[in-house]
Amino acid sequence: MNFRIEYLLNSFSRWQHLLLDPKKEWKAIAQEKTNMKSIFIQFAFPVVAICSLLSFIGVLIHTGSISNSISQLVVSFISLNLGFYTVGKMIELLAPNFQLQIKLSTIYQLIIYSGAVFCLFHGLAKLFSPYSFLNQICLVFELYFIRVLWLGISQLLNISENKKPGFTIVVSLLILVLPLIFERMFSVIFKLPVTI
Repeated sequence: MNFRIEYLLNSFSRWQHLLLDPKKEWKAIAQEKTNMKSIFIQFAFPVVAICSLLSFIGVLIHTGSISNSISQLVVSFISLNLGFYTVGKMIELLAPNFQLQIKLSTIYQLIIYSGAVFCLFHGLAKLFSPYSFLNQICLVFELYFIRVLWLGISQLLNISENKKPGFTIVVSLLILVLPLIFERMFSVIFKLPVTI
């Protein structure tokens, strides 16, 4: 139990630093020796769980249905984790196109730490009714993860400047699109209303 609380507190701290001072936080991340499993267990799962809980609360507020809310919680948790995992595997396959040799742990550092910013605003958007002003603001703020990713690429990868914009665009699109595709797919399976 203490380990889970510690992971949660560390996740909050890292999340806050990535939002407020991403350049400094990426420097700290670059010094860490980590592996894919520890990144998922110590950071991704707590972050995705919190975002899924926000989705649960949002659906409960708007529909009043416990069963739909629980289904949304499960859909969000699975789709975000599966989306990030799939993005990592795709980047591993695409890296040679950018003349990069990247360790899998570094790929997942980039994806999960920058994707956490996307997750936060994606979860917050679910608290508000679709197409409301606050919902749309949250959806726009989701794109802040691209700046966080750009700074992370500079710190973690030895990539030529002419390849960096293309790599950033590819990774950003994958982070943005794959979790949403999985979310829509699972929403159809669970017969949930499909939202952005």
